[in-house]
Amino acid sequence: MATDPHPIKIAPPPWTCHYQAYIGAFYVSAKSSLPRDVAYEHLEASSAKTSEAGVWKGGMVMIQLLRYTSTPVGPYDEMILLPGNFDVPGGHGSHTRITRIYVSQRDTTYNGRKNWNIPKHIARFKYTGDFSAPPFTVQLLPEDPSIDTPFFTASLQHLAFWTPSFPFSSNILKWIGIPNTLVQPPLPEGDPREVMCGTNNWCKVTTSIYSPKTKLVWMDLKQPGKEGKEERSNWWPGIKRWHLGLWLQNTQIDLEDPEIVKV
Repeated sequence: MATDPHPIKIAPPPWTCHYQAYIGAFYVSAKSSLPRDVAYEHLEASSAKTSEAGVWKGGMVMIQLLRYTSTPVGPYDEMILLPGNFDVPGGHGSHTRITRIYVSQRDTTYNGRKNWNIPKHIARFKYTGDFSAPPFTVQLLPEDPSIDTPFFTASLQHLAFWTPSFPFSSNILKWIGIPNTLVQPPLPEGDPREVMCGTNNWCKVTTSIYSPKTKLVWMDLKQPGKEGKEERSNWWPGIKRWHLGLWLQNTQIDLEDPEIVKV
């Protein structure tokens, strides 16, 4: 019998991971419409599980670029989109969720989907410059190596003036009304199903993040090949090109066991 040359490593929660990250953020009103082709990968966008997963309420949109140096499944790169808040069916209020996320290896793809309903997909990460410090540019490309057109680009730059570093904790976000919990809807199954597993229950995920050294940076979302006046020139429709962000160094995140949410 043939064996998989790269079997999936099973890594149940909780997880403790170490990484470096860049986080850009901007506010979007609920009066606008959620751009589904930006907010979701095609698998989730076309799923009934997504269409039945509550009304988008707008709010703070966050784009995160991460390089994990230590996790239960090894190192990998990651891009995360949290497009604000969604109503959770069953009277559970409004909560943040991850709707689109790409990683550079498949072990974390399977475990993220299985453990916490995180809709991970595999992509190729192409860098100009060094991720360890700005300036640099990252482009995300499909897993298929024959496709060389990126579907997302971001550039990080230092501020024009000196700023001190400071510690950062997810507790700070709670003080300004951004909880350190996600409520994630169930996921559809993709291909190959051994990696792109589906799930059946809603779950609540609690995270704890701490960085002893954080600095302010600029995140540029100008997409190559698009003119400045095009609706999608800066990736999310209608937003500006430059966004103030955070550069988190020597960061630790703790991901707890998920809590099943009955809807």
